[in-house]
Amino acid sequence: MYLIKSNKHLPGLLLLILSLLGVSHSALAAGTVAGASVSNSATINYQVNAISQPVIASNTVTFVVDKKVNLTVVTTDAAAVSVTPGSSNNIVTFTVTNTSNDAMDFALTSQALVGGAAKFGGTDNINASAVSVFVESGGTPGYQAAQDTATFIDELAADGNKTVYIVGTFPTGLNNGDIATYGMIAEARAAGAASSLGAALTQDTGADNPSTVQIVFGDGTGTDDASRDAKHSDRSDFKVVTATLAVTKTSSVISDPFNNTTNPKAIPGAVIEYTITITNAAGAATASSIAVSDSLDSEITGGRLAFNATTYGATQGIQVTAPNINTGAATALTNAADVDQGDFNVTAVNTITVTGISLTGGQSATVKFRVTVQ
Repeated sequence: MYLIKSNKHLPGLLLLILSLLGVSHSALAAGTVAGASVSNSATINYQVNAISQPVIASNTVTFVVDKKVNLTVVTTDAAAVSVTPGSSNNIVTFTVTNTSNDAMDFALTSQALVGGAAKFGGTDNINASAVSVFVESGGTPGYQAAQDTATFIDELAADGNKTVYIVGTFPTGLNNGDIATYGMIAEARAAGAASSLGAALTQDTGADNPSTVQIVFGDGTGTDDASRDAKHSDRSDFKVVTATLAVTKTSSVISDPFNNTTNPKAIPGAVIEYTITITNAAGAATASSIAVSDSLDSEITGGRLAFNATTYGATQGIQVTAPNINTGAATALTNAADVDQGDFNVTAVNTITVTGISLTGGQSATVKFRVTVQ
């Protein structure tokens, strides 16, 4: 037995062994390339009456390396991807790796989870309104609609990998925290002509044929496929992040002609103050450009109410209290169309309008105005 005392001899020794076996030097982590020919023979040396005789060689045995079909699909997302209701071009991202010992094409399919545990916690309870699958072109990192247009992986070399995206569009009307879970399923296909998805593969189950490249499926079980089916899969989540607004309206009697402000009643001549309260739930996304509209047209034209135009100051019949307006202080707004956020009977007939309110999660705002009972 020979002892190799230094690792520096190993590469050359391995190459020598491969050369003797007739194996290509291009062996990969995925294994010797399919179709490589392996040929070798044996020899014997012997003596007769202590005299060495000619070396006798055996026949040469040759076989070709068969094709091991293997792949992995793994999401690169570390958490659910946030989406806004009504948005498009939302992406979850995966890496498809060819761990076969030959180049492969890969068909790509997205699959929506129907209820059940989401990838990153919570429960799947919605679907996107539309999804597509695209392959990263390598032109610009990240999904680019104009560049990443391929829908299958073409001619991926052994040990190579590709980034693929599920691109989702979501409708409006979704709730904060809704989750859409999608699986990415990749299927190994024959490496056909360039720019053409190869044919589906069939596993060889009969006896080994040393002169023919036979196919063996070696893939493991994915989230949405079985083992040894020439497929692999993983999942990722889209999670809705949106504002959760609620609005309430209350009224209180401020005064009447007989009781003044002591236990007043809603009789003709009484002053009523309306309060509109808008809240955004804790933990929800910011709601911006909130517009409040309250029409009094039927009450005013019907002679039941009159708008009080000077409640909070001269020509100021509206009051707003919002975190993003005047540092959150109660602010009187004019009735006319001007630089402030409110108006009466301008944007719409006999209507109180207040715009420009923004609320982060957990914040609230109020709009107040007064009327007189006719």
